Amino acid sequence: MLPPFTPRPYNPTELRLLTTLKKRLEKESATKVKFYHFIIAAILGAGFTWIAASIPDSFWTLLTGTIALLCFSFIAFTPYELYKQKRRHRTTLQALDQAISKGSVTVCSIRARQIALAKEYEDEGDLYIVEYEAGRILYLWDTEYNLNKTFPCLEFELYEESFYKLLGRRLNPLSEKIKPVLIDRKAKWNYMEKYGAPGELETVEMGFEELIGKF
Repeated sequence: MLPPFTPRPYNPTELRLLTTLKKRLEKESATKVKFYHFIIAAILGAGFTWIAASIPDSFWTLLTGTIALLCFSFIAFTPYELYKQKRRHRTTLQALDQAISKGSVTVCSIRARQIALAKEYEDEGDLYIVEYEAGRILYLWDTEYNLNKTFPCLEFELYEESFYKLLGRRLNPLSEKIKPVLIDRKAKWNYMEKYGAPGELETVEMGFEELIGKF
């Protein structure tokens, strides 16, 4: 089991990231597609349809017919796509407003003893194996390839799930980056075929050397 998650005030970087994301989503929510765009698309679609029907079968028939189809597809599908985008943005903006007004984030503080890294073999992502206490192991997956800029490090905070989903940041590094124990890619793949892939943030009670010896 991990140490308990406890709340603390945002640091300047976290607050800046939240406000920057909010401003970007507010800007994106102001759609650039106007009503007259649909009128133009309808006129173009009708025009290219008339051209395609009027000329003999040729490359130009295919081209004008394709353009007409694209124009009518824009009219048919764009409103629903805009609706879905606005709904996603509205939900995320509500979550951002709640997070910013809350003024704090819940984190789990980790002081690791040692860390191993099993690099990606196919497309499963990098796997970090963290001994956070004697005989206790934490698995961290880096499927987005953004942890390796500042991680692994021995001191860090794990963010609560809601904050991670908002910003896509799994952890907050608190110490210098270190060189991990490296595990062969193929050995990692063989381990997963034999024992199964560890879950994200899964913990196990096992010695670090004992676990590494299984790869």
